[in-house]
Amino acid sequence: MPSKLPQELVDQAIDHLWNDRESLLACSLTCHSWLPSARTHLFRDLRLTGATHCDRFEALLGTAPDVARFVRKLAINEPRSTAYAQHWIARVPSLVARLPSLATLEFVGLHYVSLRDTPPAALVALERLTALVFADVYFDTFADLHALLSAARGLRDLCFYRVSWLNPSCVPADDSNSSAALVQPLPLRRLVLDSWASSVMLQEWLLPRCAGHLDVRTLMVRWRERDCVDVLNALLRACGPALEDLYVELPTSMEESQELPSLAHNTGLRTLEIDGLVVPGCAAWTSAILGDLRAPGLEKLSVSMLVLNGSSISSFDWDGLDGVLSQPSFVDTTLNININLALHSSNDPRAVRDAVTDHLPGAQQREKLCVRCA
Repeated sequence: MPSKLPQELVDQAIDHLWNDRESLLACSLTCHSWLPSARTHLFRDLRLTGATHCDRFEALLGTAPDVARFVRKLAINEPRSTAYAQHWIARVPSLVARLPSLATLEFVGLHYVSLRDTPPAALVALERLTALVFADVYFDTFADLHALLSAARGLRDLCFYRVSWLNPSCVPADDSNSSAALVQPLPLRRLVLDSWASSVMLQEWLLPRCAGHLDVRTLMVRWRERDCVDVLNALLRACGPALEDLYVELPTSMEESQELPSLAHNTGLRTLEIDGLVVPGCAAWTSAILGDLRAPGLEKLSVSMLVLNGSSISSFDWDGLDGVLSQPSFVDTTLNININLALHSSNDPRAVRDAVTDHLPGAQQREKLCVRCA
């Protein structure tokens, strides 16, 4: 009988403890052979919340540099306040340079200080990243955000939630990072936009870099800028037939004279989710999207709306929706209608659900209709 278990069995046993930090810490102290497996899970997903945590982790790297290779995801968060710049965050690019296996970097709830004193070599390390998340992040200038994005040339996943800046100034036209980025195509596959300033980021960074072509497969857009729909259309054109999954929410109040969104170039769509509708209300952009739909492989179309008054349900363009899906190319498309009824004594969920079903005879006949009302 062997005196000890084979290493592969030890590794497999420790793998089952991946989310039990207390047990993993105990395993890491058991013996030298158990340490790498335990560290794989202890440091795979690392979160630094404040300068103290950052100091402690950098000190650990000084005494145990081998820990660096286990970090795959790093989240940076400042829980105290975003009103003032947190200067310790300026050390993040240099810290990233010390983590050779890092793939995902998240900035959450913080004020990012200037990159003026960041060594160029530290920014180069961002090129290894495949995923970057900004959520509730405030920059002093757009130039700093532009520098971070331009350095992360290997991104496949970018999430842009509630990002803002004080100074709109961008990088100089002769910026070396931007010039080099134009030569290398961006491998972006998933893009999430939920910010009041999405159009600036697209115009100043993403669209110039992609040279009119993106290979984005999944796009989630909550568009807040009703005067910049042309920028959104430029993004949709750049995605073209490569785009497979689209979630889109636009302002409910759009004037007829404004440019409307178009999916004419997105012929490879497999799922489309339209959200943010308010009935009664202006939904001209919904009709525009449906009118330009040219995706023969569309498997699922979901439409979600808030209905203020059940009696106004007929004001939505149900005939247009049913007409589009009655085309032979959409015979196998499933239609999901999700209705949230406002709290009002006269609103009857069952009556509204029946009314919507009656407005969509084609989808009902194909047995591809699902209506949810709550």
